[in-house]
Amino acid sequence: MINPAAAGQQSEAPISLSVRQQWAGMQGAPVTQFISFNRRLGKKQNMAFGTQLFNDVNGAFNNMGLQGTYAYHLKINENSKLSFGASAILSQTTVDGTNFIVNDYSDETLLGVKQKSFAPDASAGIFYFTQNLFIGASANQLLQAKYSFGENLIKNRQVNHIYSSGGMIISMGAGYKIEPSFLIKTVGPAPTEIDLNARFFYRENVWLGFSYRNSGATVLMVGLERDRFVIGYAHDFTSSNIKNYSAGTNELYLQYSFKNKHQGATKF
Repeated sequence: MINPAAAGQQSEAPISLSVRQQWAGMQGAPVTQFISFNRRLGKKQNMAFGTQLFNDVNGAFNNMGLQGTYAYHLKINENSKLSFGASAILSQTTVDGTNFIVNDYSDETLLGVKQKSFAPDASAGIFYFTQNLFIGASANQLLQAKYSFGENLIKNRQVNHIYSSGGMIISMGAGYKIEPSFLIKTVGPAPTEIDLNARFFYRENVWLGFSYRNSGATVLMVGLERDRFVIGYAHDFTSSNIKNYSAGTNELYLQYSFKNKHQGATKF
């Protein structure tokens, strides 16, 4: 979702579905769904493409769209690759003015009607990965698309999102592994968010994970991989004052991986 250069990181071709309900119990709280697919291309397996449908609802605002991704993998050596990726995005944002209680009617965006605006956008990223390590960075909403609402076409510009991430898998013997990772999110004038994560694997198909977010949340994650199926669940425990009104955040993740017909003897 956040770095187009990560397309094709897996030798197989996964299709993924995620549903996230933020701040459960609060009316109008954010809800996000996406379905995505990516796979490597050609006999050399040095390119990849991906596509994603997404829907993000936040109170009176609804953003839905389609994203197409291309990535090129540069082979560094037998065990590592450097990937460059870009995405093109077309989205529609809807503002449902019937959900607002308005004190000042001078803002045409808040009129009691539904208004829609279409906008193109783009993202780009770089991603280095091996079988046991990854690190990358990406810039999203590069075009800073303008959404137009109201009869006088009031302009509302998006801001850039910058992401940095990395992680590694460490073998602990006897079928156990640990994967520490991080994610840094920088969005315009908002405070920088940092996620520090760790997943503990047993025989590579069962995991338990923990995450800490400096903006005020801790996360518990569990997951199971069976044959080509993956299911994961995460629950955010909010430590800010929102905890007085919410039962936390829930996310469910499902994945099925199709075999790549050009897949070699190794997964890398």
